[in-house]
Amino acid sequence: MWLWLKLLASGAFEGLLKGLSAAAKWLLVEWWRAPLILFGLGFAVMAFIRVPALEREIAAITAERDAEAAAHEGTVAAFLDATRQAEAKARANALRVQREQEIITDATVQYLEADLAAVRARFDRLRAASARAAAGSAPAVDLPGTSDAAGRIDQAAPDHHLRTAGALSPQPACPIGLVCLTIDEAEAASEDAHRFNRLIDWVIGQSAVRFNPEPRP
Repeated sequence: MWLWLKLLASGAFEGLLKGLSAAAKWLLVEWWRAPLILFGLGFAVMAFIRVPALEREIAAITAERDAEAAAHEGTVAAFLDATRQAEAKARANALRVQREQEIITDATVQYLEADLAAVRARFDRLRAASARAAAGSAPAVDLPGTSDAAGRIDQAAPDHHLRTAGALSPQPACPIGLVCLTIDEAEAASEDAHRFNRLIDWVIGQSAVRFNPEPRP
């Protein structure tokens, strides 16, 4: 209030009114001056206020979009890398299981072949001894038992029956209550016993193979 009173007292307010009146007269002399000034003011507002604000807003949106795109690309890359690692581990684990199974199978086949070769050699000796016994040149020879069937197959029973029955012959006289076999039948039974034993070993070995890799401590 005191400021207005002071301006009125000094004549400044009167000068301001005269200036505004002169400006209004200048604008009204030519009709195009007012639109031109308004356009200039609008252009100045757009060029120095609005446009910079829009540019800052666009820059912020662009930066946010780029950050989201980079984060998305990182997520996709991490997922693909994890997928490749999982596939590589799965392939390596499958190869490991296959190698272990093949090792067990090869070892079982080798053991079985050695067992069968030993069984056939024993029965070949038994045939020769039986032939000599039948010719009267040697006493009767008992049938040897299988070596690997203990605890899993009652392999001693056939040998016991054969020994109880007396000398082996193509058609031996078998006492009542005993099971008597020819040499060929005994050989086939012994081979079957070894095959069954090795099959049990193979199944036990295969069941011990871990299909899932051991967890790291």
